[in-house]
This record gives sequence, structure tokens and C-alpha cells, in this order.
Amino acid sequence: MKRNLPICVFSVFLLFAISACSKTHAGRNCNAWVGEYLYNEDPVPTSTGINRIMEWQLSVYQQHDTCWGILEVTGLRTYMKLLTVLSGDSSRVDVVYQKYLDGSQEFRQNDILFSLSKDSSKITTTWNTLQPQLSEYAAAEDVCFRLKKKRKE
Repeated sequence: MKRNLPICVFSVFLLFAISACSKTHAGRNCNAWVGEYLYNEDPVPTSTGINRIMEWQLSVYQQHDTCWGILEVTGLRTYMKLLTVLSGDSSRVDVVYQKYLDGSQEFRQNDILFSLSKDSSKITTTWNTLQPQLSEYAAAEDVCFRLKKKRKE
């Protein structure tokens, strides 16, 4: 029984190493996206005089060769918190759904929620499975998210 323990520990380590070094994620270029991003949808007036608001926050972290994101969408009657993976390079990434952390909505693992691309002056969002919540006819591509805080990793 003692002989099998090192093999078991090695197997677990190998499984972790393989999953952490996936080539489908941002890899070395991931560092360009590490930070906190905000998007505030334009308020929508209601019949009661209270504006409906929706705030999106994407916090991006790097662990080994993988960029992880925590996406929180908060509004008057809306809350979802999702674990995502960013896949792409230093100029464009897909924000890919992994699992729910809180809230509920129907997504499948590996759904591309939206994509972000950046040049020197702006970040452009291309919507996919997840769309702005308040706009009835959201543009397929728009300048939405802004970098709130760059994080050193």
C-alpha cells in the first residue's frame, strides 16, 4: 500500500499540470489582460421614476499559463457571478464560461460569452452568448468595458 502512494501523488500532480498548461488559453500573453474591468450599461428609466442600471465587473487573474476571470453582473433584479477563462492573445481574448459561482442563467461550459479586443486607446466588446441586459437591441460590437485597475501578478 505504501508503494502506491507516490504513484498516486504523481498522478494527481500530472493531471493538475496538464490541465493548468492548456494551450487553448491565453498563456504567456495573458499578462496583458490581468486587471479589473468595468462596464456600466446606460440607465433605463422606468414608470416609477427609478432608473434601471446594470454594472458589469470582470476581474482577470493569471495562474501559471491560464487567465481566469470572475464576471459579476449586478442590477436591480439581476445578479450573476461566473467563473470564466480567457482564451486568446495580448490584443484579443474570448471570455469563456466555466461555471456559476452565484446566480442563475443558462450557459453551457465553454460557451463564449463575449470577446474583448484592445488597441492603444480603447477596448472593444463583441457580444456572443451573453448580451447587455438593458438594451433591447444591443450593438453586436461596441466600446463597453474600460480598465479600472491594472493588477501586478
